[in-house]
Amino acid sequence: MDGGSGHCLCGAVRFSFEGAPNWQAHCHCESCRRATASPFTSFLGVSHSGFRWTGTPPAERESSPGVRRFFCATCGTPMAYQSPTRRQEIDLYAATLDDPSSSAPTRHVHWNERLPWVKLCDGLPVHRTPRRLTGDEDMAPVLNLLHAAFAYMEGVIDPPSSLHRLTVEGVARQARAGEIWVLDDAGAPVACLFLTPEPERLYVGKLAVADVFRGAGLARQLMLLAEERARALGLGRLELQSRVELAANHAAFEAMGFERTGETAHEGYDRPTSFTFTRLLG
Repeated sequence: MDGGSGHCLCGAVRFSFEGAPNWQAHCHCESCRRATASPFTSFLGVSHSGFRWTGTPPAERESSPGVRRFFCATCGTPMAYQSPTRRQEIDLYAATLDDPSSSAPTRHVHWNERLPWVKLCDGLPVHRTPRRLTGDEDMAPVLNLLHAAFAYMEGVIDPPSSLHRLTVEGVARQARAGEIWVLDDAGAPVACLFLTPEPERLYVGKLAVADVFRGAGLARQLMLLAEERARALGLGRLELQSRVELAANHAAFEAMGFERTGETAHEGYDRPTSFTFTRLLG
């Protein structure tokens, strides 16, 4: 798709753009569902430099702080969405294109907010929106996820995991004193990550993904989030520890850009029991 045009239902509001879209996706977020009265909507993002309204200018309103939604004042057709964080581009509704078949979404976004009765088997990758826990939620689902995801370590690592000593109250304390981020599916956490800001580094702990969601890129998505959080906090590196026996985990961390930078021993052990992995942020 290289350039295109579109219009509202009555034809008053029209637009055109040059060049290929920056991206194309199905959006499942609640605000877009309500704005369009549809179970999900399909967007394409185009750069402002190649975009223009060619008919009657659309009406617009601020639907939430910094978010502008454009629509036809005559027939009410939603026409565009302006993100406050992506000011270089505007999001157009694929169904308003003169040739909607020319737009082929390549992924689903805000997948965790989808309606449970929407059943899609198109094979496109999905992106769940990370959610930061406050510590006031029920932390039992997170603790249960950790126990299930780390069960494979039983009888493999020595000494046993500190997870055995972690309680619901301890998870809540981590959320309040540091950060806990989760990715949800059907209202339940299926991946989580603990982050602890420390001098010059952001410590990464308790990265867990439910068995049935492994291989879907959730761990990598959470690690990218950790990088974003470190940069936002002005911290120059990510750091984590992994038990020496977990060679597959070491390989996964190295594939994410981490390097092995040290080793430590638990109290009472005369050999290394954990390796330290570091990722410098340029």
